[in-house]
Amino acid sequence: MKYCSKCGQAAQTGMVMCASCGNRSFSDHSQNPNPGVNARSEQSSEPYLEQTIVPSGWLELPVTPWRRYAARLLDLTVFGLLGFFIIGFILYSIAPYTADQFFAIFDAPAGIFLDTIMTTFIGSLLTGAIIGVSGLSLGKFIFGVIVTDSNGMRIGISNGIQRDLSVFLRGLGLGIPIIGLITMIVAFNRLKKTNYASWDEEKNYRVWSRPTGFSQYILNTIGILLLILATALVQMLARL
Repeated sequence: MKYCSKCGQAAQTGMVMCASCGNRSFSDHSQNPNPGVNARSEQSSEPYLEQTIVPSGWLELPVTPWRRYAARLLDLTVFGLLGFFIIGFILYSIAPYTADQFFAIFDAPAGIFLDTIMTTFIGSLLTGAIIGVSGLSLGKFIFGVIVTDSNGMRIGISNGIQRDLSVFLRGLGLGIPIIGLITMIVAFNRLKKTNYASWDEEKNYRVWSRPTGFSQYILNTIGILLLILATALVQMLARL
């Protein structure tokens, strides 16, 4: 068993950073500066943490909320647009008149709000499925974020969809602009305070980040450019 040389928190095998204080220096039990401060596993307050396998080259702390938000925004834009293309292709292939009626809804005065909600919902479904089977998505790969279960394994397609629908509800406020802003602020403050989002803590999911460095800065820049291009494409299509 290893212990953080700064705060005495126990660390699972393979951990490169203390989950409590972020310190990178560890010592064995006999050198533990705070032997009375035992690990979460010994206190059994969060025993699942002891089973966590750290993915090689990824860190759980510090949390990277802005990179996670940018990754989600890119995913929702790209996969939401892709989802609408798929729906349009299927509807116009089997029922063109129904397709015209369906897409005419978005030309109504409140169509832009419905469009935002639908795009966010569809994007969440596709993103969740992809994360479930791979741990990554387009946005998460670029901005350096990966999602696993407490054992460092993929969470599965069903759990991935459920997780992203939970984010859609509690993190994005159903995609409704004002409500979404409030829920995002609440989720952001909770993440900064506890290091965990509620939808991940409830299911014992772990969110890892690629270490910050020159290559990640380059990827962040590419991701921002892709987000701008995707947003411009959505606006262009909306005018057609």
